[in-house]
Amino acid sequence: MTSGTPIRFDLPAHIATFIMGVVSQSFSAAYCFFGSLALAVAATVWIAGRWGRRPISNGDVSETRPGELEMLRAVIASLPDLIYVKDSRSRFLLANRGTADVMGARSSSELLGRTDFDFYPKDLAEGFFADEQRVIQTGKTLISQDEHIEEADGRTRWIMTTKVPLRDAAGRPIGIIGIGRNITTLKESEAALTKTREELRFKASHDSLTSLWNREAILEMLAGEISREGREKTCTSVLLADIDFFKSINDRYGHLVGDEVLQEVARRFLKSVRGSDFVGRYGGEEFLIVLSCCSADDALERAEEIRLLICEAPIATSRGPVRISISVGVFTGSHRRTLHPDDFFREVDSALYAAKAAGRNCCRVALCAHAGSRDRFSSDL
Repeated sequence: MTSGTPIRFDLPAHIATFIMGVVSQSFSAAYCFFGSLALAVAATVWIAGRWGRRPISNGDVSETRPGELEMLRAVIASLPDLIYVKDSRSRFLLANRGTADVMGARSSSELLGRTDFDFYPKDLAEGFFADEQRVIQTGKTLISQDEHIEEADGRTRWIMTTKVPLRDAAGRPIGIIGIGRNITTLKESEAALTKTREELRFKASHDSLTSLWNREAILEMLAGEISREGREKTCTSVLLADIDFFKSINDRYGHLVGDEVLQEVARRFLKSVRGSDFVGRYGGEEFLIVLSCCSADDALERAEEIRLLICEAPIATSRGPVRISISVGVFTGSHRRTLHPDDFFREVDSALYAAKAAGRNCCRVALCAHAGSRDRFSSDL
């Protein structure tokens, strides 16, 4: 825009109606408390309409009647929403107090003739500038865009903004009219609600003591792996581990120490598995581990590794170190046989029982559901 060239803020009636309709719908339909934005749009349209009757050189409003200008200033100043007008180089021609507050300016007059680069970090200002130049170059309105600003205290401020092309008497875009609302409180409420939902979802699927998957969730994970096993012709293995003589730990040290033992065992299980595996607390001192794409031989080897990791060091508790051992049952399915999660658990539970019968602190594998009782279980590595 050439210095000294008269600018006519001319907004035809049909454009004004369009802006009011689009902006008020886009804001108030989304948020019922955005009613004042209709007034903000009306005020901005009124600005353009009144100024459109006279040429204004470089923002000079000396020809505007004093009464009109004072009323305009009072209307704009009373609105909490952001209202501003910028020229083709994104320099402020007009701004209200709400805009100044968001930008950290001492007054709205401090914004005049300046740009976002004078108030915001370069990368943020470049984003705003690009949006505004796109509105000017295309003549298309940018409706209800959420803009976020990182404050010095680390808090994020959110502004919902609509930017409308400002046109001269010939209909050429020469700047933008911006209307916005600070929706930080709304965004924070939405984030808090999302966090609450995630916490509830986590509580519904995880054990409250160990933060492992709970019984229902780990069985769902197993069902998913069984389904994948059939599709991809892979093997799914499960381990069922039980802390040996856990009741004695509770009786000797108390349930608080028992809980500490369970929590540490859970942590050691998580450290011992792959990212594709699942660990859940099936109940009491029993833990179910789902090994994705794991053959029978690999499953037994993994079971022994896990058993040694769990048992190799005493567990530090509030009553001193407690040494434990675990018994582990192992079962591997096959894509050649369709099994239900209950079938998997029945087999691995039988293998765990065999490990306990063999003296505990060992692993046993359920070989075949239809084999004789004497050769159904194996511990060969």
